Amino acid sequence: MLVRNYATTRRYRRLLVPVMLRVVLRCFFGAHPRALLAMLRVQLGRAVRWLPSRVRRLRDGVAMPVTLSIVDDVACRAACSNCVFTAFADRHETLSLADLDRLFREALAMNVTNVYLMGADPFYRPNAADVVDLLARHRGQLFFLFTEGKRLDDAHLDRIRRAGNVFPVLNVDGLREATDRRKGEGSFDATDRLLARMRDLRMPFFVTTMVSRANFDEVTSAAYVRWLEDRGAWLLAYLPYTPVDRHADGALEMDAALRETLFDRSIALNREVRRLAVLDLLGIEQHLTSCPAAVWSMCVYHDGTLTPCPAVAMGRADSDVRRRPLRDVFLNDPLYRELRALHAAAAPGAPVHCLFYTDPAFFKAYLAEHRDEVRVLNPGVAARIEQSGEGGDA
Repeated sequence: MLVRNYATTRRYRRLLVPVMLRVVLRCFFGAHPRALLAMLRVQLGRAVRWLPSRVRRLRDGVAMPVTLSIVDDVACRAACSNCVFTAFADRHETLSLADLDRLFREALAMNVTNVYLMGADPFYRPNAADVVDLLARHRGQLFFLFTEGKRLDDAHLDRIRRAGNVFPVLNVDGLREATDRRKGEGSFDATDRLLARMRDLRMPFFVTTMVSRANFDEVTSAAYVRWLEDRGAWLLAYLPYTPVDRHADGALEMDAALRETLFDRSIALNREVRRLAVLDLLGIEQHLTSCPAAVWSMCVYHDGTLTPCPAVAMGRADSDVRRRPLRDVFLNDPLYRELRALHAAAAPGAPVHCLFYTDPAFFKAYLAEHRDEVRVLNPGVAARIEQSGEGGDA
């Protein structure tokens, strides 16, 4: 599910393939039968569609991505502190269930089977059950559904378990004190009960942890990862805090040295646990692979805009997937084409790394040249890009 997102190197395979094998083995020996059946069905479908996909790749000269991220709603009701969704200029538009249904079908026609639903917590919406039912109907794809967990009750868990192809991705940013401070009193106990409940149901689920200077030591401790392993989490993904929210606090952001430490610790933490996989996603891109944006992955926001990735919330105003087919936009979006050209021009052994967190010069130049043609969804992202290179980390 994750290894295919990247062009891998020998060092990547040496460090991370053994870790990812834990996830593979848990699919066969730890997952509920419906989840295992869903994963096998998706892999079989990919194999059936491989030859037609290969023919289209030779015809178009462009390989199709393997993942689709969808931020379908940015009006989050969970009210967590430092939430990136608070900074969006327009929080009213959303992708409807009909929009999502069409996007899923168009993505599957491109042989995209891993879909990440990363928008505002869906379980705060009145149609949360309809969202899960929609995902369940698209049996040829796996859906990773991001949530902070408070509204994920037994009825929703039962619906997800019966679907088999839906995997919750919970945001957990520390142990008791840190969680209650960010999400409200009692949040940690609720999270702890939910994780244990999903473990008992043998439901595959992942955890994302936003890392800042404030929680760095706690969330990279052996105690934290062992707690998550005991509660049944399959994978822990570290994501760096980026001050682009409405109450942005630059003092919380990790500098380059601390990001290096995070990568080293994530590798070491995999030796502290036996079943949990621990990944520093940005560190992996910087050290072991290349940035997948516009090549191995694509992202669609709540107003239909195609963006390079969830972090870079801006895209061409005319690249609206509500008005154009997803495949057409992926192939012909000018920003995506320039990003692919950048990868193609890279010297062997010198992959293109993250163009937002650590090397935003490309986006800075693109935004300056095409500002009138670019739709900026999060002003904080544009400000960060435009101010990069003026001292300190980007």
